[in-house]
Amino acid sequence: MKRVFYINSMMAALVIAQPKETIEFQLNTISGIVLNKKDQTPIPDLKVEILSGNNLLKDSTFTDDDGNFMIEEVGYVWKPKIRFFSRDFESITHKLNPKQLDKNNNITIRQLVSPIPNNKKIPSLTQNAIESRAETFFIRGNVFYYLSIVNNRYFAERIIIRSKQAHDKGDGFIDIVVNGITYDPARCYVPQIGKYENLAHIIDDYFPSPIFARSGLPLHLPKDLLEPSTIYGAVKDAITGKAVPGVEVRLAGSSKRRITDQKGKFAFQVKEAGTYRIMVNPPLGYTKNESGISQIMVKSSRGGWYLSNHFVSR
Repeated sequence: MKRVFYINSMMAALVIAQPKETIEFQLNTISGIVLNKKDQTPIPDLKVEILSGNNLLKDSTFTDDDGNFMIEEVGYVWKPKIRFFSRDFESITHKLNPKQLDKNNNITIRQLVSPIPNNKKIPSLTQNAIESRAETFFIRGNVFYYLSIVNNRYFAERIIIRSKQAHDKGDGFIDIVVNGITYDPARCYVPQIGKYENLAHIIDDYFPSPIFARSGLPLHLPKDLLEPSTIYGAVKDAITGKAVPGVEVRLAGSSKRRITDQKGKFAFQVKEAGTYRIMVNPPLGYTKNESGISQIMVKSSRGGWYLSNHFVSR
């Protein structure tokens, strides 16, 4: 009996003595340079991603013309990894270690990547596939922003998408047609990971030559150009699916109320992030609200576009 006890005690002591692997740590800024392993030249427009241990994307960016990159305010990450990839270079992923942190919780990396041989490169998409790819960022009922420059100042228009089409210009480039109006893809900003990112930057690899870099426009739309977050929706008959006008819709905890229009639609602008509740009072002739109270999690005070439809029955 004593022998078993001694063995168990020794095993416990060994386990306790084992150094613990740090599975989560705080990372403020990660930056560095990415070079071609073959000739040590900088690699522009290469994507850099920060991933958690289960491969969930934490943040991402692209290298600039000099091969430099920087991701700020990363925060706490569980078993973080960094990934480098491009259509023309081999993908590399490796773990980040707290030993790499400096005194300010920053990490600096010098990464070499190898070019993919021409016979192993993925063929470029056909023009039709490029059009389809561009169209995936324009979802009916959703929004995008279109950037204009007037007297050296930026202005952005929020556009609700009713119809969409990417149009082949015949030279390998495309126009974006939304609601019957033609837009330059280099000025379109579409939702991406909590921000609005330049469409041309996203699909630049598929053009005959890059158009984002020469545009001189920001990668992400500045927050002060975004409109306040909006909660919108419609009230419909639960049986017929038809719009129900004249319904009172309230934003719980506030004095805000709306009356649905002839299409049953309503909308609220909110100025702060947080959880909001939508309450619908059944109109005359209706006795039951099928959806009850709807909770909407607003993640940002600006740029959000949240759908909350409701149904009522007699």
